[in-house]
Order: sequence, then C-alpha cells, then structure tokens
Amino acid sequence: MAWILKKNQLPQVFAALGVVVGLLLVIILGFAVYSLLFKNAKETERIDQTTYQAVFLVDKQIYFGKLSGIDSPFLLLNDVYYILVENDDLSTGRLVKLGQNEPHNPYDHMIINRDNILFWENLKPDSRVIQTINSLKLSQ
Repeated sequence: MAWILKKNQLPQVFAALGVVVGLLLVIILGFAVYSLLFKNAKETERIDQTTYQAVFLVDKQIYFGKLSGIDSPFLLLNDVYYILVENDDLSTGRLVKLGQNEPHNPYDHMIINRDNILFWENLKPDSRVIQTINSLKLSQ
C-alpha cells in the first residue's frame, strides 16, 4: 500500500515529525543529566581510599597513586609512581616516584584529563606494586 499525501495533510505530517524529534531530544537530555549527576557519584564510591589505584591512559602509560576528583573532567592523582622502561626493553622496568627522575622536577601529583583515561583499578594490599611502593618509602 503506497502512502500518498494530499496538500492539506502536509502540516499534520510536519507537526507529528516535530513531536517525535522533540521527544527524542528530551530523552537524550535526560540521559545526559543522569550521567552527569548520578554516574560519577557511583564511581566516587568505588575508589578505595585505603589503597592505591592504577590509572591506565590511552597512550599505554600506567600511573599508580591515590585517585580523587573522579566526578570532574580532570582527575587528581597523588603520591604518583610509574614504571620506567629503560633501553626500550619492555620486560625490564622499575617502579619510580614521580619527581625524582624527571629533569623538569614536577610535584608529586598529576592532573589527568578524563578523556585520556582508559580505565582505573583499585590495587589489592598484597599487589607487587604496593609492596614495591612500601619498600621504596622505607628506603627513603
């Protein structure tokens, strides 16, 4: 069955199309408000303040530290460590504290654009990374 529109039906079609587009915009706006207000609140609760987090970036770099400000476009990572790979040998690397090896001598925190983060994880207290961090702190 073919649809044939008469001239006087055209305004009704445009009105119906306007209602559909308006409803879609309301739904999209509702999802955006939900994700801004509620999604990040749940994520904040998932940060274990008693341990370190591993933050995986899109450039394949991994930083370890105390994560906060997850409800912001820019996250804060304190007490930062990373794996320094020497001689392009990925199998050998050592954990170093931010600010001890860099010529520009940065402070011991990072502000990371949320768009550059692939994911983050809480580290277990018995992880090798945390054991190494504790050893480094004792040797200072």
